[in-house]
Order: sequence, then structure tokens, then C-alpha cells
Amino acid sequence: MARSTGWHMKKRIKVKDIADYCMVSNITVRRWIKHGELTAIRLPSGHYRVNIVDFRKFLEKWNTPVNEDIFKSKSKKKGGQ
Repeated sequence: MARSTGWHMKKRIKVKDIADYCMVSNITVRRWIKHGELTAIRLPSGHYRVNIVDFRKFLEKWNTPVNEDIFKSKSKKKGGQ
């Protein structure tokens, strides 16, 4: 399970959010991580987090449709409300 550089500077996603997006179970996402198909870090609590960039690469690798809304930074949204 290789780490990307600059983890502390990028948005991370929970396993549950990836499972919901891909319409699979949390177990399936953890299996992808375990088998090296999806790069993640493991927190001291045992939970995994996936870098948003790595998740996008995973989606593109498997030709999965990408919803651009989840990849936009909150700071870039207009309106400030």
C-alpha cells in the first residue's frame, strides 16, 4: 500500500463515502485497499482514508464515471453563503 506524496495537504475521503459513490459495500472498498487497487492510509484508529486524487485515478483506471462536484474544493465554490 504505497502512499502518495503530500498527504497532509490534500483532501481525504472515508471508505463509506467511496462505497456509496461506487455503490458497493465498505468491505469491497477495504478489499480494494488490501489488494493495492486503491491507495489509502490507515489511521491510528484503524480506519482508512483515501486521497481525493488517488480516488479519481482509481475511477479513471476502471472507466467509472466521475462526478466533478465531489472533486471541487469547497473554497472555490461561489456565493460564500
